[in-house]
Amino acid sequence: MNQHPVKLQIERADKAIVAEDFDVLMDIYTDDSVLVVEPGRNAVGKSEIRKAFEAIAVYFKNGLQVEQNGMEILESVDTALVLANTVISGPGFPTTERKATYVFNKSPGGIWLCSIDNSYGHEIISKNP
Repeated sequence: MNQHPVKLQIERADKAIVAEDFDVLMDIYTDDSVLVVEPGRNAVGKSEIRKAFEAIAVYFKNGLQVEQNGMEILESVDTALVLANTVISGPGFPTTERKATYVFNKSPGGIWLCSIDNSYGHEIISKNP
């Protein structure tokens, strides 16, 4: 059985994050994509997202590890919602599994690109009314 192209893009992104290959990583995002850096703080657009990932790499002492531990992809025409168990770790940091939410859109050329990268999932919802 063939893997969904969105899953392949996520695997490619995870490898690029671990390798700190930010050029490859930026090819996976739309020009106007949104990255949840942490709850309450987003990076918008490839330039901000690249800077955020560069800072994240330093924060994790250039040893960030990312992998997926289960994923569901809900696809409708040119949009895909991804629900994933994203596992992150790094030197001196405990392994953490997040209930991530990603949105991918199919480009006119048929390539799936990430438009929303929210590894925190529902954690971004404010607990204050």
